[in-house]
Amino acid sequence: MASEPTLDLQRMMAPISDDHPSGSYLRDTDYARLQRAKDARTRAVALEKKVRELEMYTEEDLQMIPEEDRHIESPDWRAVRDICTEILAEHSKDLWVASWLIEANTRLSGFAGLRDGFSLVSQIVDQYWDAIYPPRDEDEGYLGTVSQLSSLNGEDGPGVLLVPIEALPVIPGEPDFTFAAYRLATKGSSTDIGEADFFAAARQVDPDRLRNHAEDIDQAIETFAQMTRILEEKCGEHEGLPVAPPSSQIRSVLTECQRAFRLITRDCLSDGDSHGDNGDGDDGQYLSEAGPDATNNVSATVAQGGGVNLDPSRAQVANREDAFRLLLRASEFFRKTEPHSPVSYMLQQAVRFGRMELPDLLQELITDEEVLKRFAERTGVEIKQERDEY
Repeated sequence: MASEPTLDLQRMMAPISDDHPSGSYLRDTDYARLQRAKDARTRAVALEKKVRELEMYTEEDLQMIPEEDRHIESPDWRAVRDICTEILAEHSKDLWVASWLIEANTRLSGFAGLRDGFSLVSQIVDQYWDAIYPPRDEDEGYLGTVSQLSSLNGEDGPGVLLVPIEALPVIPGEPDFTFAAYRLATKGSSTDIGEADFFAAARQVDPDRLRNHAEDIDQAIETFAQMTRILEEKCGEHEGLPVAPPSSQIRSVLTECQRAFRLITRDCLSDGDSHGDNGDGDDGQYLSEAGPDATNNVSATVAQGGGVNLDPSRAQVANREDAFRLLLRASEFFRKTEPHSPVSYMLQQAVRFGRMELPDLLQELITDEEVLKRFAERTGVEIKQERDEY
């Protein structure tokens, strides 16, 4: 079952008064209260940014920073959530405030927080749209009404909710094992946590807790899709263009989190627990097509004497993903027993190369553009014209 509710939706959905169910427009009636919510959110974002910047320094570099600048108080997202909850429940059904609440609840309650935040917006829009705040503008329609929600996804760049989602743990109870960290590990980046560590960490978590986490992720995706549909229905168009907030970036990162979780936990959960079709028909990019028996027969255990026991009679490799998983377990062994050896990193690199599409692999291995072009012409392999720039 999924996590318990993280927000008092019933309280926030109740009419504020009989005469004015959606309350008042705080920019006109109580701007100071609205400003407190905005300031709390702005301060939390600023502190969070400073914390991330400090995390990038080495211990040696930190010693060069004044001591007062090394001690940053934690962002108070709980205060943001409390202020926004009070406003929505007692003063105004304001979508800007609801947007700030989603930001706060994501940090505080993870995927379950996302689920409840998206559900709240869906219900407010469905029930209070005719008197929603900010109110509809005569010239721009609902552009201003939903502009803060648009910032979550972003329009011309990354939205403000993308980094918080990527910072959520893919493995429950393991704050360092985030989707962002997993993506770096699978790209072969030099990090403290390798891809094999994710599989090892997942095996230490109770299966019921993993199932709970899977449902939280699935429901976050479902409620986001529902919120998107309702906003598209209500917002209409302005000058021939849709007014509803864009959704592609949030949808994409949530789907990637779901796929990563399903791959990492495939050996830990029976088929059907966390590997159902999410509707895009694209899970094959990450998941093995073999059944659970084939996957569970892949055995790589570290013996008590320090050796690794790879039993060929049990290591039945049904497909390439099973083979990759076996290599990652071997990589995990070398990482623990021979931390200074390159073997662990070479095995992870081999898995990363194996999962890449041929055109992407060629672009990484062949740095000479002219050589790459001639190779493409002779073999017929389509190569992207532009390389990613970092």
